[in-house]
Amino acid sequence: MVALNWQTHDLGMQMNDAMFAGGTDQSGYVLKPSVLREIKMLPSVPEEAGADHVKRERKNVNFSIDIVSAQQLMRPKGLPSNRSVDPYVEVEVYHADDKSKETKGVIGEGGLDASSAKDGSSGLGAPHKRRTHIVQENGFNPVFNKKFNFALTTKFPELVFVRWTVRCSSDGHNYNDKALPLATYTAKLSSLKTRLPHSSSLRHQWRSIPLLDTLLSGQNRSSYKHLCQR
Repeated sequence: MVALNWQTHDLGMQMNDAMFAGGTDQSGYVLKPSVLREIKMLPSVPEEAGADHVKRERKNVNFSIDIVSAQQLMRPKGLPSNRSVDPYVEVEVYHADDKSKETKGVIGEGGLDASSAKDGSSGLGAPHKRRTHIVQENGFNPVFNKKFNFALTTKFPELVFVRWTVRCSSDGHNYNDKALPLATYTAKLSSLKTRLPHSSSLRHQWRSIPLLDTLLSGQNRSSYKHLCQR
């Protein structure tokens, strides 16, 4: 049972919205990942450890995301009328924290690393965050064309989340984390994978994602990206 604060579209709200939107019928009822519902004894666990000793295998998760462009971004509140929007995109990867010393977190490349340990959340740990460059004076159809590669090892591959956040630079040159984002979108990695068509044509693997502001309004804002999971 999850109680959500609908007044604030914060990280917790976005995560749970992504969790329940990832169901096969989007009914609001989602089973735990199978690894959390099934007890699996591995041969590497000695018999003398007892039947209550369960060791879960870690799996490698590797995927890449291409941020192509966005369209019709909303102007931030308080932006002077003589200034244009200077947008950039942040990509964050969250995964279930298994509290193991063997866990090295997420490794990423591409763009700029913007990760910070203070951004951690209970049960999720600190996300790995990367940024695109700043596109100056173009909030209508900014083009980013930036590829990000991510790799992690986790016991819970079904609990990997990706969040896109579009922000506006305060002066067209510096990044601004303190201001409210222009728009966000959060999804389970497994949901993104299953929604992609099974086709060898790259043209069919590009997709548009909706961008929601703090009032959960999407209107015509969207971002184009390409996802490839190995």
